Amino acid sequence: MSLRILQIICFISIFVNPVPAQIFSFPSPPEGYEDRIKKYIDSLKVFDTHEHLVDPGVLADFASQDFTLLLLENSFDDLTSAGLPDTLFDQLYNSRLTPVQKWKIIEPWWNRSFNTTSNRIVLRAINDLYNIPKLDINSVETLSRRLRENFKPEWFHHVLRDRCKIEYVIEDVDKIQGNNDYIRHVTRFCDWLSVRTKKVIDSLAIMQVEPIYTLESFVKSMERAFETARKEGMAGVKINLAYQRPLNFEDVTTEAARKVFRTLINGNEDIVLSFKDAKPLQDYMVHQLLKLAEKYSVPVAFHTGLQAGDGNYITNSNPVLLINLFEKYRGVNFVLFHAGYPYGGELSALAKNFRNVHIDMNWIYSISPDFARRYLGEWLQSVPAGKIMAFGGDQRMVELTYGNLVVAKEVIADVLIEKVKDGYFTETEAKNIANMILYQNAMDFYKIK
Repeated sequence: MSLRILQIICFISIFVNPVPAQIFSFPSPPEGYEDRIKKYIDSLKVFDTHEHLVDPGVLADFASQDFTLLLLENSFDDLTSAGLPDTLFDQLYNSRLTPVQKWKIIEPWWNRSFNTTSNRIVLRAINDLYNIPKLDINSVETLSRRLRENFKPEWFHHVLRDRCKIEYVIEDVDKIQGNNDYIRHVTRFCDWLSVRTKKVIDSLAIMQVEPIYTLESFVKSMERAFETARKEGMAGVKINLAYQRPLNFEDVTTEAARKVFRTLINGNEDIVLSFKDAKPLQDYMVHQLLKLAEKYSVPVAFHTGLQAGDGNYITNSNPVLLINLFEKYRGVNFVLFHAGYPYGGELSALAKNFRNVHIDMNWIYSISPDFARRYLGEWLQSVPAGKIMAFGGDQRMVELTYGNLVVAKEVIADVLIEKVKDGYFTETEAKNIANMILYQNAMDFYKIK
């Protein structure tokens, strides 16, 4: 066979059996890097970007003061999804039933949903914090007593500060009393953004002791609320309208918004406009809020992806619907919550294409650690690492914040160890990224010095 023919055969074989591209160039680090990365992650200060924690003093006033507090929202949603009737909510949370009586109501639905991550986090938390390895009829009395004993600030701060090493918390809406300079707040402006009735407008006027008769005065009332929130140390704006409507906010004209406002202000208090009829005014007010955020350099968080509760429309919360806002308000730093589940790929493109769009993985560890693992790995290849915030518990109880953080650290360690193993990152780079996504990025985003 001639040399020329051999060259042709070799040339063809390259395309028939291509050699994998060598894009990972770093050699493996010294043995033991897996443990070193895990220990480093566990040692880090954490910035918790999103919570709904209940003040421990308020817990003591709840009608329900037992283990069912650990099932509020996330686990309860899974129990409901498994078939628990809505009619049982009052029996579980607004009655004087004993923990054992409540467990007998819950048990059939727990047995159908114990597998979900939300419920596994409950088990992890009670095991680590209370040395209770199982949630069942034999443990609910003891667990309930231990919880009641810890309805006090000392336990609240011990779990967050000592067990979790949380340096700062962004709390959504609820106020935590006492000495807690490490807790910051975001503010919602729901009354203005979701307005559909005259009653809401009149209530705002009474609250601010200022009449609201025109669209301009309605906007002005939101501006006053915004300024008050700024003076009280607002860390950012939170918009959670995906629970009520799609996230497409058109840039409507002032006249279109004024027409809707006049319909409301001239109507009866009991009139409720349809979403279609109210949308121009709602859209207009979202744009007015974003103009304020841009003017004062206040970051804006959007709920995207899965909504808590039953019967929500996931299509409402597709982050792609927000593109016109990212484009128009280039001076606003946006952060998209909950890893956009299940729109992880869309989130990759948005954060990559818009310099003012950031990713926040809060709550995702209660939804699916595998989703978090997959997309954190993808985002670390496609998105600048400085735009990713990797932890927020999104919980009511500090015990569940702890459980979520345990899972988050495991996911982050798995992803970074795999990247080091593949030679994509050095061990030093992996540790640097861990600090960025668990702490420093949020410090920078929320401008905390």
